[in-house]
Amino acid sequence: MDGADLARRDHQRNKSEIVNLVKDMFKQNKWGYEEYKNQLYDLVLKDEALVKDVISKIRQEKGLE
Repeated sequence: MDGADLARRDHQRNKSEIVNLVKDMFKQNKWGYEEYKNQLYDLVLKDEALVKDVISKIRQEKGLE
């Protein structure tokens, strides 16, 4: 696997974590609880960084950077 593929895989895993957290929040009827808000916020920030990493690695592989 090259760098872009690894970055994409990490991004996909993080998206799955976000979805599972949201499902758990609804299942437990804890939508809006501070602990879940913080966890969700951290995952979203992590996802933003992962997306930037994916874009950067794709550009490097295509020689655009």
